[in-house]
Amino acid sequence: MIKTVLTPLFNWMPVIFGIGFVAPVIAAFLELFGLPAPLGYPALYTGLALGLTWGLIAKFTGRWI
Repeated sequence: MIKTVLTPLFNWMPVIFGIGFVAPVIAAFLELFGLPAPLGYPALYTGLALGLTWGLIAKFTGRWI
């Protein structure tokens, strides 16, 4: 029972990590260094886009780098 619930969750863990950790870190760096986000969006939107993209790449390739 628990295995059937947790297996899909762990398969998507790189995407969850990208959204939950990488995105806020990218947004914080943008704000810390005073870099403008593209198209005038808030820094968090840029962080979410990059974190989601990086997480999806990590999920489907199996590597973060």
